[in-house]
Amino acid sequence: MTITFTALPEELKQGVTALIEDCQLGELTEAVEVSVTHADVLVVTRTGATAHIGYPFPAAFFRGLTCLAAAVRAGRDLNLTEHPQFATTGIMIDMSRNAALSVAGLRRLIRLSARLGLNSALLYMEDVYAVPEYPFWGYQRGRLSEAELRAADAYAQALGVELIPCIQTLGHLKNPMRWGFMNPIRDTDGILLVGEEKTYAFLENIIKAAAAPFATRKIHIGMDEAHELGRGRYLDRNGLVDRTQIMLDHVQRVTAITAALGLEPIMWSDMWFNAAGFGYGDPETVFPDAVKAQIPGVGLMYWDYYNDSRQNYEDVFRVHQTLGQPVSFATGVWTWNGIAPNYGKTMTTMKAGMDAAKNVGLDTVYATMWGDDGGETQFTAGALGLEYFAAQCYRRTAPSQAELAEQFWCHQGKIAADYWLLDRFDQLPDLVLGNPDATNPSKIVLDEDVMHPLFAANLAPHDLRGHYRKLARALAAVVPQADDQAVFDFYRALADTLVAKLSFMEKINSSYFSGQPGDQIGIVNLSQELVKSLNNLRDKHRTVWFELNAPFGWEVLDIRYGGLIARCDTAA
Repeated sequence: MTITFTALPEELKQGVTALIEDCQLGELTEAVEVSVTHADVLVVTRTGATAHIGYPFPAAFFRGLTCLAAAVRAGRDLNLTEHPQFATTGIMIDMSRNAALSVAGLRRLIRLSARLGLNSALLYMEDVYAVPEYPFWGYQRGRLSEAELRAADAYAQALGVELIPCIQTLGHLKNPMRWGFMNPIRDTDGILLVGEEKTYAFLENIIKAAAAPFATRKIHIGMDEAHELGRGRYLDRNGLVDRTQIMLDHVQRVTAITAALGLEPIMWSDMWFNAAGFGYGDPETVFPDAVKAQIPGVGLMYWDYYNDSRQNYEDVFRVHQTLGQPVSFATGVWTWNGIAPNYGKTMTTMKAGMDAAKNVGLDTVYATMWGDDGGETQFTAGALGLEYFAAQCYRRTAPSQAELAEQFWCHQGKIAADYWLLDRFDQLPDLVLGNPDATNPSKIVLDEDVMHPLFAANLAPHDLRGHYRKLARALAAVVPQADDQAVFDFYRALADTLVAKLSFMEKINSSYFSGQPGDQIGIVNLSQELVKSLNNLRDKHRTVWFELNAPFGWEVLDIRYGGLIARCDTAA
């Protein structure tokens, strides 16, 4: 039995087909006939064998359809009304910090976006898209071809998701700058040389290539965190120039390129604050009138996933608005904290920021999922944080934990309590609840040297081995959904490995400082057990990696695991 539709709009037909397997629409025990109409809000009702979905835009329809399918599977009637709070909502996925989504991983992200009702996605691609003029651009970095990105864009359009390229046109270009073709346009390591004509010929080529696969005319041109702007070859050529002026000169040249190509540019906003001598996000910032008058037409995206003050967010949004350009907001699902998501900090900062965005009247919000230091945490591990974000896109207030758990099951078929276990890798019992300092003991323990641990004194006050033993037992009891299996296999292996490593290190430490060698054979045996655990962890990590990502980048983690195993061998 399955769901059938009366008068299904043409714009939804391909997307319904794409979601049939993902939402298990073909595995229902009851037949339901669904009428579909346009509406100002999302309305989903079901009574017995009949149902109705009223939707304001296609992604909202797929959110409603996902909820309807969950209700039918549970044998429940449904009466749901949700009010979209923003015109544009989406995920920003980092594809450039070692982990680059494969075509399969990108399609999975798009389907999840549709199930959550998010109608946009920013693809953060420093150099992982093909540029015909530069064959080494993205070489062995997991770049996607124009044809692959074009196919992904068509898939996204069918599901009501607008894919937007998010590139870099000033800084964060350290990876491609390893190649000689970029030497003439280098200012400092990773930052382009402003004012050099070859720079703008290069930028025209990469902007054309980045925009070509996508139907949208929007393009995010980056420009964040260029802290050494004008301090290298630019300084040698021009002397000391005010950095606000350097930014103005560069943004004007880049937006002239986007205008000629018929594109609508968006940029991160931090360099306007930093160049003017203020701290980023300083609510006391006052931009000079001369600066306001010279900033060209470019959207400003304020990224902030650190603040827990709604008032601070509101004040900074209003500072942005004084620049006279469209303002959007990027909050964050903390997948870059280490090797496990930080849900406490995610939800504290996200609630404050999203409440402020609504109060100020912003119309565009994104949840960023960065992959700092190797992309060790897969975006699928952050699923609960994305659910929390999506809930706030469809309601005025943040959901309670009970409401979040219900929605998580409705939209993703997952159990919130299982995902909260992942937060416990870094949320130790004796740390402040919510982990506001983004402490990451799990990464420290995993990477710590077994013979001369750098953080031994910091970790000593905590019963880490006891904590991870409890977590290992809790994870062993989880019965994951099919699409969760690889993620939970990895995190079970991680908990077991942390226990094995802490046991080995403690035995070495106690033997050494007691002045009596003790059971050397026992220590060597513990080393061998740790090597087995590390090999198992690497295998589980590799499985989840290859479910989502290109093979390029995995060599970095292979080398990390190999180093840990080699140190165990030397220690033994």
